[in-house]
Amino acid sequence: MQVISTNPQVPVLSLEPDPITGSKHFRVYNFEGSRPQEADFLIPHRKDYYLIVFMRKGNSRQWIDMRPYIAKDQTLYFVGPNHVIVKEGTGKFWSTAIAFTKEFLALQENAGLRNLPIIQNPKHGHELLLEQDDILFVEDLLTKIMQSTLVPANGNKKCSPLTLR
Repeated sequence: MQVISTNPQVPVLSLEPDPITGSKHFRVYNFEGSRPQEADFLIPHRKDYYLIVFMRKGNSRQWIDMRPYIAKDQTLYFVGPNHVIVKEGTGKFWSTAIAFTKEFLALQENAGLRNLPIIQNPKHGHELLLEQDDILFVEDLLTKIMQSTLVPANGNKKCSPLTLR
């Protein structure tokens, strides 16, 4: 009889510090015609952080918790810590992603974010198809987030409260 482990070892990836702000708990990614690194293909992994991706245009495929997702244009994708992810597709994509840790959510000024449905994820989904008004809202929100992480607040060298060092 073959024994199968009920707790297989799946690598857990941590959020890398943002190269601009130095934050270890919040990061913005922009991809303009990028391709996933081939070294990451077909290797199951988990993240120890939240990741929300607005896919403007893309041609890729991935699995989240054993469910396949083919990238759709103008769609929001999201995962929380500990979901098993496998990248399968090789196409180019144009997207913006925000990544943040549990420590980021634990800050008093971010307390309201903890209760958002996309964070709580009561239906265990990972894909949200957007209507035109939703797309405009998401684009505006991402622009504001990017500006707040790049522009020093009040002329100080520190970034705005959105970033955590």
